[in-house]
Amino acid sequence: MNKTSQHIVFLTPGFPESENDSTTIPALQVFLKSMKNALPNSKLTLLSFQFPFTNKTYDWNGIEIIPLNGKNKLLKKLCTWKKALNILKKIHREQPIDTIHSFWIGECAMIGERFSIKHHIKHVVTLMGQDAKSGNLYTKKLTNSTAKIVTLSINHQSELLKNHKLKSTIIPWHLNTKEFPELSKNNIDILGVGSVNSIKNYAHFINVISQLIKVHTNLNVVIIGDGAWRNELEQLIKKSKLSQTVTLKGKISRHEVLKNMAQSKLLLHTSLYESFGFVFLEALYSGMQIVSYDVGLAKTSTHWKVCNSETALVAACQTILSEKTHTKNRILISSEKQTINAYLNLYNA
Repeated sequence: MNKTSQHIVFLTPGFPESENDSTTIPALQVFLKSMKNALPNSKLTLLSFQFPFTNKTYDWNGIEIIPLNGKNKLLKKLCTWKKALNILKKIHREQPIDTIHSFWIGECAMIGERFSIKHHIKHVVTLMGQDAKSGNLYTKKLTNSTAKIVTLSINHQSELLKNHKLKSTIIPWHLNTKEFPELSKNNIDILGVGSVNSIKNYAHFINVISQLIKVHTNLNVVIIGDGAWRNELEQLIKKSKLSQTVTLKGKISRHEVLKNMAQSKLLLHTSLYESFGFVFLEALYSGMQIVSYDVGLAKTSTHWKVCNSETALVAACQTILSEKTHTKNRILISSEKQTINAYLNLYNA
């Protein structure tokens, strides 16, 4: 039976600086809002190790946020970790902590594990991305641990087990369906959403569009996102003579992202790695069809074509674009109730 009153402390490298920030780790934001609603009589506290860049504690939707202001500076790491342990000790003394929930197997999981062992507190660790890949030395801290480890998809779980021999429970993220606008006419043929970096593999995205434009001459393609590869992507678009076809919108609010999805036909996702792919949930609930590689929670269906090569991506997009009619339907893969209950079971195990 779930406890109705408890103290849960969340540890994360970063967090939104205010309730107005809709783009910083949206999956975590949705999850925490739901958890707060599920545990109205419980105290939820969150320590954010690196950002926002402030030392001032603030309230975020009823959750106390304590930023440690590490600023992603290597020389401040030890100081930040010591600060985290001291704050955990202080809040545990003031109101005993029932569960520590760390996000990413990194510094947060390391500090969470150390504190939970010393004070006999339950520890839950959720992997969020590339922390399941080989080379992550922090995973050694969880060898022979009693911490409950959570991955986000079958692919994610398999990656962790293959690389680090760590077993995990799969708990997918969920959506706040109230955030989504009404579905509308498709004004965008192909949409790309995600950080503009090497992992998202936008070179394949542009190559696919270059092939499609030979047949579908009036394509309207939009890319939403920003990042270190922005200049290279802009140059690639120009070099491929797609400036009249591809619009790079950069970083926009989550509301605007969902608005664009509601009027898009196809999500083309060329990422080479995903732990989950929150954008997949958003696209399906926005009535879109998906073409992607076998990453995250990818699963072939009437709405999703999973590919193993760039050539296959082109063919899949070609098939969808050639459809004369397509009724847009919302597809919901994982529910809020399933996700929250699964975590509550871990907290109360």
